[in-house]
Amino acid sequence: MFNYRVVKLFKNKTNPITIAGIKGVSGNTLNTSTIGQSYGLFVDSNENLFVSDSNNNRVVRYPSNSSSGMPGLVVAGNDTEGSSASQLSGPYGVYVNAAGTLYVADCWNNRIQRWNKGASYGVTVAGTGVIGNSLSQLLYPMGIVVDSNEYMYIADTGNNRILRWPPNSTSGECIVACTGLSGTALDKLTMPFALAFDSYGSLFVSDQINSRVQKFQILDGFSTTSTTMSTSTTTTMTMTMTMTMTITTATTTTAMTMTTTTTTTTMAMTITTATTTTDRTTSSEASSKTSRTRSTTVLMLIAVLVMFFLSKTFSNNCNNLSYYFLACIH
Repeated sequence: MFNYRVVKLFKNKTNPITIAGIKGVSGNTLNTSTIGQSYGLFVDSNENLFVSDSNNNRVVRYPSNSSSGMPGLVVAGNDTEGSSASQLSGPYGVYVNAAGTLYVADCWNNRIQRWNKGASYGVTVAGTGVIGNSLSQLLYPMGIVVDSNEYMYIADTGNNRILRWPPNSTSGECIVACTGLSGTALDKLTMPFALAFDSYGSLFVSDQINSRVQKFQILDGFSTTSTTMSTSTTTTMTMTMTMTMTITTATTTTAMTMTTTTTTTTMAMTITTATTTTDRTTSSEASSKTSRTRSTTVLMLIAVLVMFFLSKTFSNNCNNLSYYFLACIH
């Protein structure tokens, strides 16, 4: 930040290089070969670098082969601070999707701006531009991540919370630290700064003032049509019941013998818990799956009870039959 440059570090190599800005030279709006204090970076699939040049109220894009002192291209903001559609005020976090659409956490304007590729102005897609703590307002947002369904995940820094904001909506949903109060407990944040997802859907939050990184699982969908990551455990129930009854009679010239035993009831229930898997599903599908699982479990338990009752009844009847048979012989 205070070296006014972006440094690229290579995996397993020891020679980092400066790819944007000039070390020790604070930039201004006159050119893009230097930058001021920058608080957000993003590298797209073509290795283009996007830098939020916060001091100069702009976002600058540098090509993949950029080096120290090489000029970039301003892709958001017009180098003057303001709140109009073409202006930014203290941009922080930036995110670029596969289509080249740029999202900017316009911090001091309390809003998220979306700039289509090549556009000369942005559109407000989250926040009202007015300070507040309702679900339609933001307070100095500093981090932004967007998923493949265009849901925005926003570090609402001044409100010490993380919001998930659906596309084309006027309000969001709080998903982390929803009291709005700062703190050091695991369910609280103090001025969250940046966000990132891993390939399993876990959300990582830089909890700035608490000097830590928090990891959260996003389990619930925002609506019945939104695709979210949820962790589920599949349970398989296997039940086996066997009933064996044998009545044997044998007759000789001197004695009559009857064997009336061997009533065997075997009930075996095996409950096997399958490997926990990550299922990408909609919330409506998840509800349907839960309903089907519960119905199946209830039916299987009823079947076990009925079969157990029948086995006992059958066993008692056979014992009575054996008693009367012997009585008749004697």
